[in-house]
Amino acid sequence: MGRGNVCVTGPHEGLYYIDNDHVHVYRRDDPFSDEPETRLMGELDYGELTGGDWLYDDWGTGEEEDDILECFMDSFGRMFPSFSRVSGEQWVRDGAYGDMNRRLIMESGLFYVAVQDNEWSLAVELIQKESPYDDHLSGLQARHYQRYLDGMKTCLLERLPSICIRTGPWTSERITREEASA
Repeated sequence: MGRGNVCVTGPHEGLYYIDNDHVHVYRRDDPFSDEPETRLMGELDYGELTGGDWLYDDWGTGEEEDDILECFMDSFGRMFPSFSRVSGEQWVRDGAYGDMNRRLIMESGLFYVAVQDNEWSLAVELIQKESPYDDHLSGLQARHYQRYLDGMKTCLLERLPSICIRTGPWTSERITREEASA
């Protein structure tokens, strides 16, 4: 399995993956240090990760993820004022019959922005809102979704050196900040 093991299914939906290299924090195993040395997973090589000198920092990882999402929501909300933050913890299904594993972070009248942990990365998804009565939202969603998706990419790359896009089942392609600005 890889970064691309989560997908969206609606015709006007999309997502980006934040690689765990940019989210997972490790700290040096030094019990005598007053200020522990920390690094992101992407800054450590295989030998360092498996050598026992570096330990996964659950608290640091949570703080890093919160900071990434806070920066994204602030920037995206300024770019698109029709989106607002979701209050409290709200979850939606992954597909019609899937698990409730998409955590909503923002919403507008047409879309949700959700995050989903997919083991190798954090998926940031633009999901269509559905009307319980008909598909009257689909025309407006078709008109706006690419602009919102491009805005998501811009906002994520303000904080991260790279993100990934889905290219097929279990596959993805990396987009760097430099490539996106060219």
